[in-house]
Amino acid sequence: MDELVGHVVGFLPVLVRVSGLVMALPLFGGRGVPAQVKIGLAFVTALVLYPTLPDIPPLETVAGYYTVILRELLVGIGLGFAVTLVFSAIYLAGQLIDVPMGFGMVNVVDPQSGLQVPIFAQFQYILAALIFLAIGGHHGVLRALASSFSMIPIGRSISIRSLPMTVFNVFVNMFYLGVKLSLPLITGLLLADIALGIVARAVPQINIFVVGFPAKIIIGISLFVFVLPTYVALLAQVFGAKGELGRVLRSVLGSF
Repeated sequence: MDELVGHVVGFLPVLVRVSGLVMALPLFGGRGVPAQVKIGLAFVTALVLYPTLPDIPPLETVAGYYTVILRELLVGIGLGFAVTLVFSAIYLAGQLIDVPMGFGMVNVVDPQSGLQVPIFAQFQYILAALIFLAIGGHHGVLRALASSFSMIPIGRSISIRSLPMTVFNVFVNMFYLGVKLSLPLITGLLLADIALGIVARAVPQINIFVVGFPAKIIIGISLFVFVLPTYVALLAQVFGAKGELGRVLRSVLGSF
């Protein structure tokens, strides 16, 4: 009985760290995923990881044990938040494209967050999610979770002094990533605006506002289809082990 209690006490911090990650993940922790699935995924993942971890040092007080639980929850949420930031860059790229393309006022409800997002941003998010799963990005997140137990052992005191600066740097890098992903289409739509302006000056009889909106939508969709292979390759690089996702996860783990 004492051995069983010891395993339960040692297993709970592992489960809390995994649960924090699952809750904060953009794909598996959204509102559209049933709570039973989240609980089962966290429990099974923690059950697989627990036998591979070193023995957790015993804690003498109940307050110390609860402190460890809170630390593990913070580490798990931090890992999930890092993945969310990368997907937020995809949303940002879509929003930057939606406005010049004419879709700025066309919103759809995102089932994951329950918020209204521009339609092209939602399309890019779904595409990024498919690429993320296709190249095994979720496996990379699981590997980062497994390595986090060696980088941040359970029961070790952590310091979050560098965490605010790390989060700030990650925000800056993700904003840069969003602009980089949207730059080809923004450039093409800007050239289309210039061309429409020249047409409006050369042929004043044309109602450029009536012609411009459908023309920019057609141009934007055509440009996206043209750059789609390069866009997919870039997203695959972003979600790779040496891409932005891997760097963000290592930065967050190194800040604890």
